[in-house]
Amino acid sequence: KHTLSNQNRAVLHTVPFVGSVSGVGGQQETVACVQQGVQIIVFPEDGIHGFNFTRASIYPFLDFMPSPQLVKWNPCLEPHRFNDTEVLQRLSCMAIKGDMFLVANLGTKQPCHSSDQGCPSDGRYQFNTNVVFSNNGTLVDRYRKHNLYFEAAFDTPLHVDHIIFDTPFAGKFGVFTCFDILFFDPAIRLLRDTEVKHIVFTAAWMNQLPLLAAIQIQSAFAIAFGVNFLAANIHHPFLGMTGSGIHTPLKSFWHHDMENLTGHLIIAQVAKNPQSLVSIENATDKMDPSHSKFLEILAGDPYCEKD
Repeated sequence: KHTLSNQNRAVLHTVPFVGSVSGVGGQQETVACVQQGVQIIVFPEDGIHGFNFTRASIYPFLDFMPSPQLVKWNPCLEPHRFNDTEVLQRLSCMAIKGDMFLVANLGTKQPCHSSDQGCPSDGRYQFNTNVVFSNNGTLVDRYRKHNLYFEAAFDTPLHVDHIIFDTPFAGKFGVFTCFDILFFDPAIRLLRDTEVKHIVFTAAWMNQLPLLAAIQIQSAFAIAFGVNFLAANIHHPFLGMTGSGIHTPLKSFWHHDMENLTGHLIIAQVAKNPQSLVSIENATDKMDPSHSKFLEILAGDPYCEKD
């Protein structure tokens, strides 16, 4: 769980692999958060439907996903407006019940026509999707994962989603999923908007030493870019999947457990405007040259150099 200064609060929930955000466990966590004044709760990637599906086998678990840019919709209050939206309805109602913003990951489907050159042969797109609900249950936005990691069940969106959502308690949040963190798009490009002070990160991250441990990557991102980083990783120790945290540039609140199968609720209070150790503006010769070069990439276009 994550909390912002001036009584602004948020929460992070890591669920076990078999857990369901839309089930009893997710609702119980939401109720617990209400008692502590939480303002945003984040659930992990694959926490609702699991993983290792084929394109066909995951289809019964997919929700229809209207575009929040085109349609203003509150699934909890308008449950019959669209078919095949049971999970979205449940998440929307959880947000209302908890009076908090809610971010969760699920599989979604979008019909397409043969005239669309990118349309799959079965006539639909299938996306690994993060959804954002406001505290009144309105669908605020959705992010479709762009950098898939051996996910045969899902399609790569034709264009990268650069999703930034605004909140009344902490300003702007950027959102992306798991493997995306290792790519310029969308992770770094989101931070071109200097008003983005917080990142929401859902993941089903398998730890790989020495350089790809979940906590390590999450904390490094927060420090390098001077943001608060809310990372919800699925908890499946048998597959090396654990490690979630609420990270600021100066401090981290995290959970990593390779022994127990139960999930964990992380609660922390952080500043609306995180104090950064470094920034593009103060990248001087006093800083390590490699880190200074890294920060300069954020301010300009991505490029490659030859040694």
